[in-house]
Amino acid sequence: MKQILLETSKGRVEFSYEGNGPVILLLKGGHCSRDTDLSHRSLIHEGYTLLTVSRPGYDKTDIKTGKKPEDFADTLIEVLDHLAIPTVHVIAVSAAGPTGLALAYRYPFRIKTLTLEAALVTPWEVRFKRKGKLLFGPAGSIVWKGLRGLLKVQPDLVMKLMLKELTTEDPEKLLSGLSKQDRRFVYDMLATSQSGKGFSADLDHDPIDLSKLTVPVLGMYSQKDGSVHYSNAILLQSLVTHSEIYEVPSDSHLIWIGDHANELWRKRLEFLQKHTDVRQPQETR
Repeated sequence: MKQILLETSKGRVEFSYEGNGPVILLLKGGHCSRDTDLSHRSLIHEGYTLLTVSRPGYDKTDIKTGKKPEDFADTLIEVLDHLAIPTVHVIAVSAAGPTGLALAYRYPFRIKTLTLEAALVTPWEVRFKRKGKLLFGPAGSIVWKGLRGLLKVQPDLVMKLMLKELTTEDPEKLLSGLSKQDRRFVYDMLATSQSGKGFSADLDHDPIDLSKLTVPVLGMYSQKDGSVHYSNAILLQSLVTHSEIYEVPSDSHLIWIGDHANELWRKRLEFLQKHTDVRQPQETR
C-alpha cells in the first residue's frame, strides 16, 4: 500500500489511503509499523476505504504531531480535512485506545463509530510502564533488531517470549496449539514491529472520561488477555450506555487469530454496517 506524507500544522504525518466505500480510519497499536497487518487490510475487500495513519513517533510521523492523544486527535482532523473526508468509522487497536477515545470525544460529529480492539481505556499498569520504558525507550531500536535477528533462527523462542506478556495462559501450550496460519500471523507481526519514539509516548497517554463519549462504541476484549485486562471492557460497558461488548473467546491479546477469528470479523462488520448510511455516496480512491 502506497505511503503518503502530509505536512500538517504540527509536523509530518504518514498515512496510506486505499479502497472504495465508506472510510475507516485505522489507528494501529503499540510497536506496529506501516508493514504490520493484523488482518484489517481485508476491510478494503469488504467495500470500505482504509485510511491508516501512523501515530506520533511511528514510521515517519513526527512525535511533535501529538505527544498527547487529544493533540494528535486535532492532527487527525487536519488529515481528514486535507482528504475532504467529512466522517469516518474509527478502529483503535491496543495502545491506540486513548487516541481513538480522544478523537471520538473531541470530534463526535466527524466520527460515525468507534471500535476498540483489545484497546486501553484505562491508565497503563505501573508494571507495564516500567518494563516498557526500560526495554523500548532509547534502547528500543537495539532491542527490536536483536529480537528480529533471533526470530530468524529461534522463532519459537521469540514467539513464546512475546506470548508470555500477552496471555494469562501457559505461553508454551498456547504456541504449540496455534495453526500454521496463526503462527505466520505472529511471526509476521514480530518481524514488522518497531517502537521508534512512539511506544514511549504511548506509555504516558491517559484516556478520557468514558462517560463523555457520545458515538456508538464496539469493544472487543478477551478474558485471557495478559496485556489489556478485561476490566477495560467492564468499565467501558458500565460508563458508555451506547456501547456493545463482544467477549472474544481468545487465549491472548491477539484477538484476531484462532478459531473465533471469523466470528470477530462478522461482529465488526455487523457493527460497521449498522451505522453506515447506505444513502451516502461512496468515496472513491
